[in-house]
Amino acid sequence: MAKDYGFSSEGNTIVSDFQTQVKDKTFLITGPSEGGVGAETAISLAHGSPSVIILLGRSITKIQPTIDRISSTSPSTIVKFISINLDSLSSVRVAAAKILEDDEIRNIDVVINNAAIMVCPFKKSEDGIESQFATNYISHFLLTNLLIPKILTSEYPRVVNVSSSAHGMSSVRFDDINFKDGQDYDRWAAYGQSKTASILFSVGLNLRGVKSFALHPGSIASQLQQYMTEEIRNAGLETLRAAGRPLPNTGRKTLQQGCATTLRTALDPALESMVKDGKKSVYLVDCQIVTDDSVAEYALDEENANKLWNISEKIVGENFSW
Repeated sequence: MAKDYGFSSEGNTIVSDFQTQVKDKTFLITGPSEGGVGAETAISLAHGSPSVIILLGRSITKIQPTIDRISSTSPSTIVKFISINLDSLSSVRVAAAKILEDDEIRNIDVVINNAAIMVCPFKKSEDGIESQFATNYISHFLLTNLLIPKILTSEYPRVVNVSSSAHGMSSVRFDDINFKDGQDYDRWAAYGQSKTASILFSVGLNLRGVKSFALHPGSIASQLQQYMTEEIRNAGLETLRAAGRPLPNTGRKTLQQGCATTLRTALDPALESMVKDGKKSVYLVDCQIVTDDSVAEYALDEENANKLWNISEKIVGENFSW
C-alpha cells in the first residue's frame, strides 16, 4: 500500500488507509487558517473520527470555517481553538498553559507544527528573533517542549514538523541567526534556515526518545506565498542552483495533495522502521521517506541537531529534560 503513495496522493486517502491511527485520537495543528494546508490537514483528519482536534492560530475569524468543516464532517469530534501568536514567546507560553490546564485534553497523540511565514521582509519578533526563524521554528520548539507532559501520556506520540525543499538554501547560521541584525538579510536564506531547523528539530526529538518526522508538502497555492513575486521566485531557484541543490518539482499540488505527506508522516506507524539503501531518515517528500539529495546532509546531522537544541534553549530561556 505505502509504495503507491506519491505526488498525487490525497489526504483523505491517507486518513482512510490509517483510520485506526485517527479514530479516538487527539491531534494538535498550528496554522489551520481557511484555504491552507493546515486547514486541509485538519478537515481530512475529521473523516477518521478523532476524539479531539486542537487548532492553534492567531484569529478565530480565520479558523472558524475550518472548525465548521470539522464539526459537520465529524460531529462527535471535540474542536478546540487556542489563540496563539507565534511571533511571541509569551503568547506561546499562554497557549501551552491553556492546553495543559484543559481537562478535556487528556493527552496529545500527534503534534503537527504546520504554521509558517515565507520570504518576508526583514523583521524581528517581539523577542528580538528574525521573524521566519521565530515563527517557523523557535516558537514550535518551545510549544512542543512545553506540551511534553501531555504528549508523553500518549501511547504512541508523534511530532510532525512541516519543512520545505527550501531547507537546501541554508543550514542554520549558528553564529548569526539574525543576519547581523538584518544587515546581511537574505529572505530565502532566512526561510531555508528556519526549514532546516525544523528538520533538525525532528532529529533532536528522536535523539530524546520522541518519534518525530519532517516533510516537504510540495508547491501549493496558498496565503504562504503572499510575499512571492516572479523575481523573488527566480532568486530562490538561483540560490538552489548555486548551492548545488536539486530544483523542486514545479508541479502545483491541490490542497488535498498538499496535505497528504503531512498525514502519512503523522499516521503511518511503519515509518519508524523504514530504511532506504541502508539509511534511515526523518524527512519525507511526496509521501515517501527520502535519503538522496532531496534532503541536505546538514539537516540530518545529529551534532547539528544537538547544537541547535542547545541554542534554542538559550533563546527561550529554558532547559528541557524529560
